[in-house]
Amino acid sequence: MTGAARGIGKEIALTLAKKGLGVGLCDISPEVKNICKEIEAMGVPAAAEVMDVSNETEVFQSYYNIREKLGSVDVLINNAGIGKLKSFIEYSTEEWMNTFSVNVHGAFLFSRSALPSMIEQRNGLVVNVASIWGLRGARGRSAYASTKHAMVGMSRCLADECRPYQVRVVALCPGNVLTDLSSSTSGEKSDWMHPSDVANIVGFLCDSRSQGIVGTTIEVDGWGKPPEFK
Repeated sequence: MTGAARGIGKEIALTLAKKGLGVGLCDISPEVKNICKEIEAMGVPAAAEVMDVSNETEVFQSYYNIREKLGSVDVLINNAGIGKLKSFIEYSTEEWMNTFSVNVHGAFLFSRSALPSMIEQRNGLVVNVASIWGLRGARGRSAYASTKHAMVGMSRCLADECRPYQVRVVALCPGNVLTDLSSSTSGEKSDWMHPSDVANIVGFLCDSRSQGIVGTTIEVDGWGKPPEFK
C-alpha cells in the first residue's frame, strides 16, 4: 500500500496486520521503516520501500521488491496523496502537476503493476482512497478535488474492465479525517473522524464477507464540518 507512513495509510497498514495479513508499505518518508518494524513485531510479514509514487522506475522496483519478499500481491491500496487549500488562480503549474503526479499518476503506476497478476490468478482487490471531494466541488480545493474526481473515474473504469476476472476495484471516499494533511487547516475538528474509521472499512473490504462489493464508490463522510476557505 502507498502513503503508509502516517495518517490513514498507517492506520490501514496496522489494521490489516492485526488481521494477520502480510503488508507491503511504500512512502516517501523514511518513517515507513518504523511502521514495518512495528508490524513485524506482531509476528506478521512486512516489507517497506522508501520511494516516490510518481516515479515510474521507483514504483516498478518497489513493487518487485515487495513481491520478492512477501509473494503475490492480492490487495493494492492506493492511498498516497497531497493537497492544500488554495485559490485556483494562485496555483502554479508545478504545484498543479505535482498534485496530479502523486494522487493520480501514482495510483495508475501501482495499479498497472499489480493488475496483471491479479487478473491471471482471477482474484484481487484494488482500493483507491479518493475523497468526498472526489464527488463534490468546493472553493479552495480545485487541484485536490480534481485529482480525487480522477481517481473515482479511474476506479469505475477499472472495475468494469476487471469484473470478468473476479478482481474487485473500489473507490473509498473519506470525509473529514484527523490527519497530518488536515492539521494545517483551521476550524472546529472535535467531531472529525479518526483514521481508524476509514481503516476499518478497508479491513472489511479485505474480508471474505465483502466479496459482493464490486465496482462501487463508498462514502465515509462522518459528521464534522469541513474547514472554510476564505
